[in-house]
Amino acid sequence: MPLPTRLLSPDLARRVRSAALRVVRHPLIASVTPVGWTLLLGGAVAAWAGWGAGWMEFRALATMAAVVLISAALSVLQRREHSVQLELDRPRVQAGEEALGRVLVTAAGARASGPTTMEFPVGRAVASFRVGALGPDDEHEEMFTIPTRRRGIVPLGPVRSVQGDPLGAISRQKILTEAVELFIHPRITHVDGGAFGILRDVEGVTTSNLSSSDVSFHALREYVPGDDRRSVHWRTTARTGKLMVRQFEETMRAHLLILLSTLPSDYATEDDFELAVSAAGSLAASALRDDRQVTLFTSAGEIRFPNLLGMLDRLSGVELTDRGIGLRELAAKAGTTPGLSVTALVAGTTPPAELRGAQLALPPGVHSYAVRCSAGADLARRKVGDLVILDIAALGDLRPAVASLS
Repeated sequence: MPLPTRLLSPDLARRVRSAALRVVRHPLIASVTPVGWTLLLGGAVAAWAGWGAGWMEFRALATMAAVVLISAALSVLQRREHSVQLELDRPRVQAGEEALGRVLVTAAGARASGPTTMEFPVGRAVASFRVGALGPDDEHEEMFTIPTRRRGIVPLGPVRSVQGDPLGAISRQKILTEAVELFIHPRITHVDGGAFGILRDVEGVTTSNLSSSDVSFHALREYVPGDDRRSVHWRTTARTGKLMVRQFEETMRAHLLILLSTLPSDYATEDDFELAVSAAGSLAASALRDDRQVTLFTSAGEIRFPNLLGMLDRLSGVELTDRGIGLRELAAKAGTTPGLSVTALVAGTTPPAELRGAQLALPPGVHSYAVRCSAGADLARRKVGDLVILDIAALGDLRPAVASLS
């Protein structure tokens, strides 16, 4: 029955609610498990029947319930202070590599500590181990290995101590560390820098804009006031008798746009999707290592990252989702990114016609190619219009497939 706070003044009602919350949130009250509440209520009913109705059997039951609850409370209230460190050998590994960690437990301060059980979540699972009594200088080290068969972000911890009685009437937990994350990066392979973006010249793609200073020489012309004297071509000036200066074409560094489909309808299996993520990560990593600019979009939106490591961290958390747009709409959206020169479309069993439609949604003058990832496919290269489509069945196929673009 709810407390009739309407009969109380607002200030007194707030005090009553605050006091009730403090009682409910008291560590001892919060530690009582469903088994404990059953014993408590059952013991109360047995006490009422035993002493109220004079039934000796119920008096015995009430006494037994009280003894169990008091013993459980005393066992939980015993001092078991610990200092815990949760450490990872490496916070970032590639899928398939070994990920090691350890939990180091010592007695807090300079005092001995009693035995307890430690728990810490590993992803969706919960690992537990028993720690015996520790002296002031004693340590307990628990090593663990984390499966890394699949790319992902695995939350670890926090480590907590769990104190309880044998019957499970009272269970008290205390958080001893902060949670950490293990990033399992997608498997990547190196792709030749000259091939991944079709651009082989150091300076990038030349534009139709002329400039008086750049690295791509275009022609010679007569000097006009305001030209940089350092651009004067003295040999031609001496031969023609006129002051001639060099003229250059403005150049643009390669800017790679990667469009990765994350729609389940574009993949036959989850393994095909993992291959696509690895292919997109390999293209992006190779471009970043060659100091190229990279923009990465998935069907769910743009993935922003500060550097190569950040890009792999973000790819670790990419998942298939129905909430997103197809490659054609994605190309139209991402195509507004300024300075694009090359686009890689990465998908699974997407029909070639859809890939061609996505290419047509990109701005004119942007070089494009597509990578289709399917474990049941053969390494192949085909053209639909002027779009080159590369079919790969394994990550090792990516390098020769992309090399065929040059």
